Amino acid sequence: MRIAAVSVAPLLPDVVIGGSQKILVDVLTGLARNGHDVQVWCTGTSAHSGEFEISGVGVHPELKLRGSFPATHQVPPFKLAATTQVLSEMADWGDRVYLHADAVYLRHALGETDIVRSIHDYVYEEALVSTLAFDATTTIVPSNYLKSCIETTAAITGKESIESVCTIPNGVEVHAELPEPKLPDGIAPRSKDDLILLFPHRPEPTKGLVEAFRTAVEVQLRESSRNVRLLLPMYPKGSGFDEAASESDEVQQLAAEHDAESIVELHEWLSPSEIPSYLAAGDVTLCIGSFIESFGLVPMESVANGTPVVCSRVGALREFADIAGVTLTPYGDMSSAADAVLSAASGEADQLEAGRTLIRETFSPQAMVEGYERVISRRLSERRDIYINKDNQLQLAPWSDVQGDRIFNDYTRESARYPKLVTALESTRNINGNKLLISASLDAEILHARENGILIPKFEISPA
Repeated sequence: MRIAAVSVAPLLPDVVIGGSQKILVDVLTGLARNGHDVQVWCTGTSAHSGEFEISGVGVHPELKLRGSFPATHQVPPFKLAATTQVLSEMADWGDRVYLHADAVYLRHALGETDIVRSIHDYVYEEALVSTLAFDATTTIVPSNYLKSCIETTAAITGKESIESVCTIPNGVEVHAELPEPKLPDGIAPRSKDDLILLFPHRPEPTKGLVEAFRTAVEVQLRESSRNVRLLLPMYPKGSGFDEAASESDEVQQLAAEHDAESIVELHEWLSPSEIPSYLAAGDVTLCIGSFIESFGLVPMESVANGTPVVCSRVGALREFADIAGVTLTPYGDMSSAADAVLSAASGEADQLEAGRTLIRETFSPQAMVEGYERVISRRLSERRDIYINKDNQLQLAPWSDVQGDRIFNDYTRESARYPKLVTALESTRNINGNKLLISASLDAEILHARENGILIPKFEISPA
């Protein structure tokens, strides 16, 4: 099969920007190994000098878009016209079109071609608009959390039908032997008193920059005999890959504001081949931001390479609660995060090995490629009807997390007390939205939860 893939975010020969692009490369090269003719069209940048290949997959940086988030399509009309022509010729070539992290607004250019798309976040406007305004025959997502968010959003915004949404977890390579630890070039070697914390994320505030600074400072205060070091990768200066990301001088200023300048060490962005040894060189990896992860590739890769990870209970990271080597803490609770870091740093190796085994069995790259191949090459499903419950029944939204007598909302990044509602949810999954006239306090909590998107109308979706 000829598979024409589209990525609004750029692909580069030797650099991978973000987990979504890593997954794209792994999927497309896997499909090519399985005998498909795979070509990918992406946004061209000043770093491109023409077409190239990645492991047998032809890459065409011909889309005249911005490529950086947000506002990927904020370009002159004549550039949109040129991109439309490229997409039209691409659709004519392919037997099937695959839109990776779908942000393609120029749908008319694709004609009647069957479209399979994937969604890898539900934060940026591009993902939200794509799922609500543009149809696809099938949507692939990396977690049940994201599947629930997309289906719920379609239902509560009034859509009457939705395509099939398939969960195919991201693939994570777990080698039989741990890699040799290696710190990046320009970073001082490890000394015996070091406690090395890793922040291997895009340098973007919601990924947890400030939270990482505050946690590292708290750990240093508690462990004065240790030399706490927080390592952060930085995009190449002026790359413009993500306009929400911070430059190195901004990060250094932010570190100083939080008294972490002596702890933070910046280094160059790493290539995919360098990541395993880098992750193996840390004592603990931090994933404690508020960004609503749709999977959580960093924590899984960290454990896979022998380093425990501390994560905030946000988004799909909650699905890792049973994986040894992963510790979940409430978002914004720096004391709990520091406790978790110190506990993880002194953990047993056999516990991490149990986590590595579970990741190997649950998130294999081969299973990921086979899943994408089944969906992309099969006869595609019909749309499914959405039915909103007429009895004013309410249910907990998938972006809500019950934490004791509080409920955390991923999208507002806030936790509020709902003691009566939490008690009610313990005995029933559904809440009657009509005024109960039994408990004024429960009624008030239900009203507040509805207004803040924590409780949403109960709905059903017909089978595919």
